[in-house]
Amino acid sequence: MSPALSALCYLQAWEQRSGIPGGIAFEPLLRRLALDHSPASLARVDVFLDALRTAKKPQREAFLADAPGQNLLYLLAFYVADVVGRTLHCAPEWIAHQHSGLARLEGALGQRSFETSIVCNFPGAGARLADFAPLVAISGRLFGGTDKSVAFSAGALIPPALQASALPLPAAPGFGYPFELQEAISRCGARDRAALEIQPPAWAQNDPLASFFAAVPHVLRHGRVAWGAVIQANQALLAPEAPGGAPGEVVYDPTGRAPAAALDDVAQALLALKGQAFEDPALAGVSKYLADENTRAFGLDVPPAISPYPLKIATTYFDRGYLPARVLAHRTFPVVLSPVQPGIVLFLPAVLWPAVLLQGWRS
Repeated sequence: MSPALSALCYLQAWEQRSGIPGGIAFEPLLRRLALDHSPASLARVDVFLDALRTAKKPQREAFLADAPGQNLLYLLAFYVADVVGRTLHCAPEWIAHQHSGLARLEGALGQRSFETSIVCNFPGAGARLADFAPLVAISGRLFGGTDKSVAFSAGALIPPALQASALPLPAAPGFGYPFELQEAISRCGARDRAALEIQPPAWAQNDPLASFFAAVPHVLRHGRVAWGAVIQANQALLAPEAPGGAPGEVVYDPTGRAPAAALDDVAQALLALKGQAFEDPALAGVSKYLADENTRAFGLDVPPAISPYPLKIATTYFDRGYLPARVLAHRTFPVVLSPVQPGIVLFLPAVLWPAVLLQGWRS
């Protein structure tokens, strides 16, 4: 499981008290901390780690060899970064150490260890922020003494006006980029507005996707932007010179919280199911659906064996005019979710994309 998907699963399990496989060390004590998603709660994490260090005198190697111990520290790392993301209105993007900027550094941070095994950044924040490895301060506080502070290390990324706030903050949007759909549409000229219109292919009138095409104007007026990832689509979409659009299957989070990296991980796992035989009814159903390629789905559940975090699968239509440079060049992309028709997922037209995101796609 990727760090991005693990973060979603850990935080959801904690909030819903549904349990994390292997358990969490000292969970009753941690529950008393009031992890309420406020910046002030980060100082309470320091107090919690101080109490463990003083009372239990944990030894690093033995503590990390125990699944509940590892789970505790990973949960705290995901929580700390989540609080930072809430202050920045930008969900953290979790990556493995070898794919982070830390891997290019000299010294301990440049070497993979438990403390640097997961790293995050905040790509949609107003300013480019350095990669953040919250386990460094968490482990330092627990095993090494009081010279490392979770609140201090996270505070370097939090806007000054919010650093001491005791108010719980709302979840950061999973999309992560400052973006208002209606504002982006209002800036469109006549040519770009025309590009927002989809002409349904002739076959669509007798296809379940007819409801998708009928919903497009409403979705563009009232929908919510999130991330999506393609599971499979017509190969013609990979060639910019090919005519027309084509249907395909996408995975998405109906709450809009899942970042691109988590959906990328799940999309690849789902595609691997295609055409395979399974005793698990959920896996078998998705396998058959993907192999058929003519069956439509609008909000099919991703099997829990693939993602404990609840995600959905939907059939969509990739209009050639919506794609940057008229080609489906990446597995992940922004989508617009219908507020009234669950399962209607629209590729966000390229003319509306934030410039920084569009530049990354084209490069």
